[in-house]
Amino acid sequence: MTLYCRRYGSALKLSRNSYKYEVVITDSDHLDGEFEQGILGTVGAHVKKYQTYDEKEVIKITKTADAIMCDYAPISRAVISGLQKARVIVVYGVGYDNVDVKAAKEKSIIVCNVPDYMTYEVAEHALALILSLVRRVTWGDNLAKAGRWSEYGASAWAKLMPITHLDGKTAGIVGFGRIGQQVAERLQAFKMNVIAFDPYVPKDVAARMNVELVDLPTLMKQSDIISVNCLLTKETFHLIGKKELDAMKETAMIVNTARGKVIDQVALVDALKSKRIAAAGLDVLEKEPYDPNDPILELENVIITPHVGGISDKAVTNLRRLATEEVARVLRGEPPKHPVTAPA
Repeated sequence: MTLYCRRYGSALKLSRNSYKYEVVITDSDHLDGEFEQGILGTVGAHVKKYQTYDEKEVIKITKTADAIMCDYAPISRAVISGLQKARVIVVYGVGYDNVDVKAAKEKSIIVCNVPDYMTYEVAEHALALILSLVRRVTWGDNLAKAGRWSEYGASAWAKLMPITHLDGKTAGIVGFGRIGQQVAERLQAFKMNVIAFDPYVPKDVAARMNVELVDLPTLMKQSDIISVNCLLTKETFHLIGKKELDAMKETAMIVNTARGKVIDQVALVDALKSKRIAAAGLDVLEKEPYDPNDPILELENVIITPHVGGISDKAVTNLRRLATEEVARVLRGEPPKHPVTAPA
């Protein structure tokens, strides 16, 4: 078997019997594992690519793996209990809620994510959703393409109201990490006042960006635009529920480019349907892939994109490279760059 890796050297002539390590990709949006093999072949690893979300199947294919790479597949306590040799689990992305980190730590398995491959992309997508909501872009597009450009004569814009603006309004950022800070920076360019909720960010970090840290109730009450940019953890599951949504202004809008389960979607549908809040822009849903009968799909005051906030031609390449290099480091006996947890 001959492997080619443009960045990591010339052709590698290896037979499967000569590999020292087995790396299993349980699932990914990439068609094959050739890119990963090109890098990991340099450390004597053989890559096996699968596409499964079934826990029993994951247990079977990862049993003898030295390293696991995953996207959404469940790396549960049951999966981790069955691992015989695994040294590292690397998630293709920022969120790692599909991995039982506690179980991995108990078994001295390192868990890593890739937190910096698409910071700008997600921030830009959040901004795209915000502008689309505020300026009613998708609604205008639908109206124009339906041949209703001049249906209302001089008042053609009336069908699209309420069209609003950002200048002078308040944006609330839920989760003020890498992405949240980039969202704040972009919204400030539109002359918005920015506040943020994040109990793990020092006040001086926010102050340097001219952002005030507040508690969640204050943020929900004061914000005209809310952007959700936090990780999904036990603490943030349904962080925004009926109580928080009821506290929002009737004219306020909420955008989520983080994880669907941060918002209680049943409560969100109710708030949108009853017009207790104005609109929502969602790149993520509580259940993915979504249920075609999900009531949120029927709402007129919602924009939905299919979890593509972190996607760009550059980001996809960076994600694969950074995730694979993390595996290679651990297999070489080096410390990883972005461990979610180190061995116990």
